[in-house]
Amino acid sequence: MMSDASNKISASHLQRTAFVYIRQSSASQVENNRESTQRQYALAQRATTLG
Repeated sequence: MMSDASNKISASHLQRTAFVYIRQSSASQVENNRESTQRQYALAQRATTLG
């Protein structure tokens, strides 16, 4: 799935300014939504990789 998405990213996309919205999760949300936490970290890593 990631490789399909990366094929759609052009040079003009990489030149755009990116904005990241961050919010604090409660301890209960972190404990009960571990998959969501993993997806959020993966998205942050992907953004870092793309520059």
